[in-house]
Formats: sequence, structure tokens, C-alpha cells
Amino acid sequence: MRIRLWHILYSWQAAVITLICLPLLAYSLVRWTEDRYAPLPFYGANNTVVSGPHDAARLPAFAFINQYGTTVTNTRLQQHITIAHYFFTSCPAICPAMMQQLQRVHAAFRNDTGICFVSLTVDPVRDSSAALLRYGQRLSLPAQGWELLTGDKPSLYRFARKGLYITATDGDGGPDDFIHSENIVLLDRQQHIRGYYQGTSATATGQLIADIKKLQHER
Repeated sequence: MRIRLWHILYSWQAAVITLICLPLLAYSLVRWTEDRYAPLPFYGANNTVVSGPHDAARLPAFAFINQYGTTVTNTRLQQHITIAHYFFTSCPAICPAMMQQLQRVHAAFRNDTGICFVSLTVDPVRDSSAALLRYGQRLSLPAQGWELLTGDKPSLYRFARKGLYITATDGDGGPDDFIHSENIVLLDRQQHIRGYYQGTSATATGQLIADIKKLQHER
């Protein structure tokens, strides 16, 4: 009799636990599926989320010079997932932290030639191609797949404001104009902006890694 009562009590407890746990498990599974497979948003002007690719901003035409003295244009990024940001080689704190996180992202996709990293300087007067090359060598950045770009200041700053939309400040790229942003920008193969990430945050760059994997499965 005691065994039967214990068995009934045990069965009742198991049923209650199951009723409690199943909804929680189902909710967790739905959230995991959404996080893993939900498509990334598209961004329009000024960091605004838009309904889809037809309303999304695309990179304007550009032509900058890389660390090897070669002109780099939009063609370089065609059919590549691109990770872009701004920096300068003499930056004492924020830029080194961003570069450390970006190297972590690069390590996750080391053998993927369909991904391109683009670092644009905000200080083209000091950051010549030769200076960028020395900087890349000092940080042991890869010789291929990572473009360090310089050019004329007005064009670089216009691209930051009207191409990548990394800052809301106004300016003309003149001598007194200065941009310094921690934003990393993720672009898809069609050069649509698909995400912004705080470049000094390990959590944010971890999300960037996850989002790059999503774009790898987009067609």
C-alpha cells in the first residue's frame, strides 16, 4: 500500500514538473531558433531600420588607397561580406581595443575568402599608405582580406557620414573636423548595411560573429 501511494505521489510530482518545464523548454527552443535563424534587419539612412533591401541604403561609390598604394573601390567589396570601421594609427586607447576585437572576429573566419575587413583612417594627413602598412605589420594583420584605407579627408568623412552612417555629427572634412566612432558596420554581399556593433565590447563582437554566420547562409 505504501509503495503504491509513493508511486502515485511520485507520478503526480513528475506530471507537475513536466507541465511546468515543457512550456519553458518550448519557449527557450523558439527563442533559440529565432536568434539563430531570424534574418538580420536592413538599415537605411541614419541607422534607421527599413522594411527590406529595396528600401535599404547601399554604399555610395568610393575610391580610396590601401596600405599597398593600390586604389580600392566598391568593386573590391562586391559579393563579399564586409566589416568596416574607422580608426587612426596614433589612437591611444579606443582603436587598439577595437582592433583587438576585430582580430578576434577575423580569427573566427580566418579561411573564408568571402569576408573582407575594411579599416578607414580619420587622420589621412598622418596615415599614409606607408604608415598604414607599418601599422598592419605591427599588429600582425593579414596581408590579404584586410584593407587599411586612406585618401583625401573630405571624401573619407563624407563616406563615414553618408555611406556608413557611423556618426550623426555634421561636418565637411575640413581641418577642424574630426570623427571618432566605436561603431563597427556589417554589410552583406550586396553592400547593404545589416548591423552596427560597439567595437570595444566583447559581447557586441560576439554578436557580430553570430550575425556574419547568418549572412553566410543568405543567398
